[in-house]
Amino acid sequence: MGPRILILARGYLGSHMSAPGIRATAQARVLAEHVPGARVTLAGPNEDVEQPADGAFRVTRWSARNLLQLAASHDIIISSMLPPHIAVFYPWKRYVVDLFSQYAMEWMEVGMQHYEGRHRDAWAERTRAVLGMQLTLADFILTCNERQRDSYIGMMTSLGLISPRVYEADPTLRRYIDSAPHGIRPELPVPGKRVLRGVRPGFGENDRIILWNGGIIQWYDPATLIEALRLLGRDDIKLLFLGAAYPGIKELGKGVRFQDAKAIAARNGQLNRTIFFEEGWVSHEEAKQYVLEADISVCTYFDNMETRYSHRTRFVDLIWGELPFICTHGDVLAEEVAQEGWGLVVPEGDAPALARAIEKLLDDREFHARCKANLAAARPRLQWSATMQPLVRFCREEGEPVSAKWERVPGLAQRLAVYTARRAVFNHYDRALKRRSERREAAEKKERLRQERLARAGAGSAAK
Repeated sequence: MGPRILILARGYLGSHMSAPGIRATAQARVLAEHVPGARVTLAGPNEDVEQPADGAFRVTRWSARNLLQLAASHDIIISSMLPPHIAVFYPWKRYVVDLFSQYAMEWMEVGMQHYEGRHRDAWAERTRAVLGMQLTLADFILTCNERQRDSYIGMMTSLGLISPRVYEADPTLRRYIDSAPHGIRPELPVPGKRVLRGVRPGFGENDRIILWNGGIIQWYDPATLIEALRLLGRDDIKLLFLGAAYPGIKELGKGVRFQDAKAIAARNGQLNRTIFFEEGWVSHEEAKQYVLEADISVCTYFDNMETRYSHRTRFVDLIWGELPFICTHGDVLAEEVAQEGWGLVVPEGDAPALARAIEKLLDDREFHARCKANLAAARPRLQWSATMQPLVRFCREEGEPVSAKWERVPGLAQRLAVYTARRAVFNHYDRALKRRSERREAAEKKERLRQERLARAGAGSAAK
């Protein structure tokens, strides 16, 4: 019999998935198909889980109550963020941490949006503690690109995880930490039922459609795109922001950038005329129809450290759908856009340059066709079965990991303790913030009621 593999998804599974759920589901299928005899369980945090039609793997729900029972019945546990109490099985289980984002930089951006002062400092310290614990617990680590891999190797070196014995066993470190990019849908892009032209109000038969494929988070820059469209002044160009609130991830979605984007579009007279916002989250199945119906896609963001290490998974569906796109320079996939001819790359915050790029990609049909052909050529190397080969290799191997577990025991014990302490400090500030918010809401409600009473009293006096 093959290994019993448990994948703990940190995002929702099923119809409405964002990147964590999509990636975990793809991993389950690849491992079920490519690891001989593997018995794969995919576990998500939501209750409405569905079993795959072909029964290739099992789907269930995981929570704090059943996590240890699930872990005890499997040999390999995979997650983008392993819960700390799973460390009780450390000597007997094989752990894979799928760090498909540079979380130190991503969470720094999240902290800037949600927290202030000491609360933000506590968030940053908790983040560092989480990553230190994850890297020490892991027998194998995945990243999404080579930049991420280099950054995590630096962290591992500073934590003392790259010992002389580890380096001697594998000077490349590929058996300890490797890159596994986000893959594309396995099916071919075949247009289906229309979802925009002649269906959604505001979208005409001859409109040129730009798709913003995903949500608007702190590190994105929708304002530059909105300004570029204002500069173009073309009523035949319609922009749809496809996502807002992320399913199952409370820290993301409908934040400052989203609200600002709507306000700018409204102020310009573009809202619900040439610029539209999807307030919810389109299902994974339905999202591909938007990609196939659009003419181009645009995603603009800031040239910061989050960008440098990111692997923008929203681009993957564009590659699958052969949809030429425009993005900001600075990240790994932006380099591929330029090198592979998938679209155009523009400077950060340069609305005139973006406006010119939009016109080029929309109106130069020969250039647009070349970009589509280049995207189609990339499909074979971006299949999940190809990108997940490092994970398949690890799950097929037997024997001790490259980094011996006994070497990591002292560091793991220390980092579990540090994480517990940092989490307690952060939770203290979190509870204080919640109490302040509740008091403010109560005061605002009291003031509203007072104003309503005064208004009623005034109306009664006027009637007399």
